[in-house]
Amino acid sequence: MHSVDIDATLLITHMNKSYLSSLLLYLVPSLFSPANAAVIDFETVPGGTPSDQLAISTQYQADYGVTFLLQGGGTPFLEKTGAGDSGHGFWNAAAQTFDTEAAEHAGGLGDYFLRFGTTTFSTAPGPVLVIAYGTPVSAASAQIWDIDAAPNGADGFERWKITARDAAGTVIDAIDSPAGINENLPASLNAKPWTWSFRHANNDIHSIAIEFTGTASRVGLAFDNFSPATAAVPIPAAAWLFATGLVGLIGISRRKADS
Repeated sequence: MHSVDIDATLLITHMNKSYLSSLLLYLVPSLFSPANAAVIDFETVPGGTPSDQLAISTQYQADYGVTFLLQGGGTPFLEKTGAGDSGHGFWNAAAQTFDTEAAEHAGGLGDYFLRFGTTTFSTAPGPVLVIAYGTPVSAASAQIWDIDAAPNGADGFERWKITARDAAGTVIDAIDSPAGINENLPASLNAKPWTWSFRHANNDIHSIAIEFTGTASRVGLAFDNFSPATAAVPIPAAAWLFATGLVGLIGISRRKADS
C-alpha cells in the first residue's frame, strides 16, 4: 500500500464553488446554534401525561431549564383543544366552536396549549404568565393564538405585551402584539397564531412575562409552540479552526484560478 498526498488547495480548486458557498452557509450558522433548539408544544409533559386542566409549573425545568408560573401566585394550566370541557382559551368565530385553529392552520395548535384559569375566560386583565429560566438565555420565541375583537366592538379588543427581564426583574426588551380586530374580518387573528421572538447578543434574559394589555373585559390566553432557546454553546476552538481554514483555502483556490 502506498500513501497518497492530496493537495488540499488543488482539491478545493476543482470543487464546485457554489457547493463550497452552500457548505459555508450551512456550517457557520450551526456553530452558533443554541444548546437546545427544541420546541415545547405541550403535546408531551416530561415525567407525566398531558391532560385537560393539568397544572404546569416545574415539569419542563430539568429538560428545558424553564419554570412556568403566574405573577402573584398560582400556575397556568393545559387546555385541551375543542369544546369538550368546561375551560376555554379562545373562541373560533368562523368555526363557531372553542379552542380550534383556523382551517388554514390545521395541526398548528395540536391537542394542548397553555392558558391561565381552569374554567371560562378570566376577567381582564387576568394574571401575568411568567417563564423563569434557571440559566439566562439570549433568545426565545412562541405563539399566542386568537388575538381579536368582538364584531360589534362593544367589548374592546385583545392585545398582549411580552417583556424580557434581567436577573433583577428589570425589563430589558419588550414586544407588543397587534391590537385585535373584528373576528369576522379576513385580516383578523381570529383562531390564528401570532409569533413573537427575542434575539440578543448576550445571555441576559432571566425571565419572560406575558401580560394582557387590551381593552376587552374578558380574556383567555392561548400560549403554544414555545422555543426556550437555552444558552448558546461556546464554539470549540476546533470548529473555529475548521471554519477559518476552509475560508482560507477557498481564497487560495480563487487566486490560483485567477492567475
